[in-house]
Amino acid sequence: MKNDENYKVIIAEIIEKVRKDYSEESAEMVKSAYEFAKEAHQSQSRASGEPYISHPVQVAKIVADMGMDVPSICTALLHDVAEDTKVPLEEIEKHFGHEISTMVNGLTKIKTLENEDIKFSEIETIRKMIFAMAQDIRVVLIKLADRLHNMRTVEGFAEEEKRKEKAKQTLEVYAPIANRLGIYTIKRELEDLSFKQLFPQEYIEVKKLVDKKIQERSQEIEYYKSEIAALLKQNGIEFTEISGRAKHFYSIWLKMKEKNKSFDEIYDLFAIRVIVKNIPMCYEALGVIHSLWTPVPGRFKDYIAAPKSNGYRALHNTVVTDKGEFLEIQIKDDQMNHEAEYGMAAHWKYKEGKVQKSEFIDQLMEWQKDYSKGLAGWNEMATELSLDEVFVFTPTGEIKHLTKGSTPIDFAYLIHTNVGNHYAGASVNGRLVPMGYQLKDGDRVQIMVDKNNEGPNANWLKFAHSVHTRAKIKKFLRDKFTNEYVEKGKEMLRDLSKKYHLSVEEILDRQEIKNYLRDRNIEKEDELELRLGSGAVKIYQIEKFLGQITKPEFQHEFSEPEGTEIVVDDLKGIEVRFAKCCNPVPGDHIVGFVTKNGVSIHTTDCPNLKNIDRNKLVRVSWGNSNELFGANIGLEGDDRDGLLSDIMNRIHEKHVQIAGVVSWVDDLRIAHISVRVNVINLDQLNDLISHLKKEKGIKKVYRERGSKFESSSPTS
Repeated sequence: MKNDENYKVIIAEIIEKVRKDYSEESAEMVKSAYEFAKEAHQSQSRASGEPYISHPVQVAKIVADMGMDVPSICTALLHDVAEDTKVPLEEIEKHFGHEISTMVNGLTKIKTLENEDIKFSEIETIRKMIFAMAQDIRVVLIKLADRLHNMRTVEGFAEEEKRKEKAKQTLEVYAPIANRLGIYTIKRELEDLSFKQLFPQEYIEVKKLVDKKIQERSQEIEYYKSEIAALLKQNGIEFTEISGRAKHFYSIWLKMKEKNKSFDEIYDLFAIRVIVKNIPMCYEALGVIHSLWTPVPGRFKDYIAAPKSNGYRALHNTVVTDKGEFLEIQIKDDQMNHEAEYGMAAHWKYKEGKVQKSEFIDQLMEWQKDYSKGLAGWNEMATELSLDEVFVFTPTGEIKHLTKGSTPIDFAYLIHTNVGNHYAGASVNGRLVPMGYQLKDGDRVQIMVDKNNEGPNANWLKFAHSVHTRAKIKKFLRDKFTNEYVEKGKEMLRDLSKKYHLSVEEILDRQEIKNYLRDRNIEKEDELELRLGSGAVKIYQIEKFLGQITKPEFQHEFSEPEGTEIVVDDLKGIEVRFAKCCNPVPGDHIVGFVTKNGVSIHTTDCPNLKNIDRNKLVRVSWGNSNELFGANIGLEGDDRDGLLSDIMNRIHEKHVQIAGVVSWVDDLRIAHISVRVNVINLDQLNDLISHLKKEKGIKKVYRERGSKFESSSPTS
């Protein structure tokens, strides 16, 4: 009876809050949703024995506490009706309208996946949530509230394995999403509740240590709070709160584990939170606190000037107190503090059923498009969701957010696809860096662009960190090699056809395969062939519907050659281009020349280097190479019938590719022949030149410089 009365008190408080904040009509709507859900769940109870309606009421309370709108509160009350009762979705739409029924339907789809084998469905759950977020962020905010209450009451699950599965999914899927949405109050609680189920002994140990430390340091924390309060009053800085709290248990345990430190070595267990009236006072408070205690170098973060992508704003800094202790202090105003607890739910406004977009939602929309085109996988997206972020600056001082581990090529594609496709190098804080350099907070990044370069190659994927960047590079390569990929895909389907003694049409006509392809927006056979050939769809993913297939450990996504590595000032991975004035090949002595378009590689004896600024030269050397290089060979000799044909035959004898030929005869009947060949290195080129010197009537054979084959030289 006590539990029954408890949820009745809670729903009464919610209805009263809605009446006060909105209107009598809105309050009646919430009451109607409650009565509708209570009737639908009448015969059901939770594993704990409580009436089932207590769960949606508690979810509605969390949603209301986040400050969400009336349709969200109603959806929270109705969220399990379509899935767990005999009431159809159409009935919900009839009583509460399209907006609420659509949100209920979105929540139902996510729950359907959760009820499957969790290990199999985690990525699919993320996919459904991303789709739901891209359409209406409120669906996911309600889902987070639903998961939070389920984790609070997870002890109701009798089976330990079931509890651990729920906790694992929460830690890997829901807590990272709460983090990216800036809902830290829910993120922290989800992590601690999951930690308790997955690592119960460690949880108990950390909790005991923190509780003990709180008792030991309570007087010191009170002293620090009173010192700050007195200082702020003395300087006329208005504040509404000064509080101290310990970091949550999971974050402490994670730091101990990742940094291999004991509990006593974690010095930032506690943080003082200072809430002032407005933004100017945040900086004033920082100044006076620094006059009291010494700031620790490198431990200041200004998230007001450079907010996180989820909107989080605050000043974070660590000081050394008069007691010789490290103390973390966070300074915010009232609005920042509210937003820090409830993230996007706190500062997003709903107008006519549409939600204001954000950087994160734009990213989700991009992911959705990339997935539908087979350019991104959900494992990549799941990983990226859990990563922290860094902020960097453009040359003009604009802030850009990227995930931790991002590189200059990620930054280039974030600016614009064309900037990425024509990437020729990057400088960070005024120094050249390789493509694989990991960007750090506060880096100033400048991208060098070369409009004439050939665009990305498969080697770039090694350095691309973000889902967005990898998708752009894959699209470029897919467009470039469409014919090759389609042929490769056709061959793979033919091999599958032979293996199972089925025609390709019979294989693709299977309902399971049709469903799989439709889910990935593959409507035509040639699109499937393209994706198979490029590696976007793996053949085992089709074959698994035909029998018990073991997934291979690794499959290359692209088979294009990886290119040539040039080491620039001992740095690998810097994008370069080869000068056409001297056509360097591996084995040549080379030097780099820094231009606005990147680093241009020349031979050291290139005539064009005579009158340039020597300060722009950089030391370079050849690395690994698996491609062919263009070189020009000049020949002079007596004009005769069949000379050109004989020259071509001699080149073929050395198995060297011919890329172009220019020939003419001067007034003295001397034949001049220029041949463009593709060679592996200088040794092969010199060997070919020696072989050509043996041809009858040839007086002179030499290596030519310049770009004759891209000009209007005379031909015969």
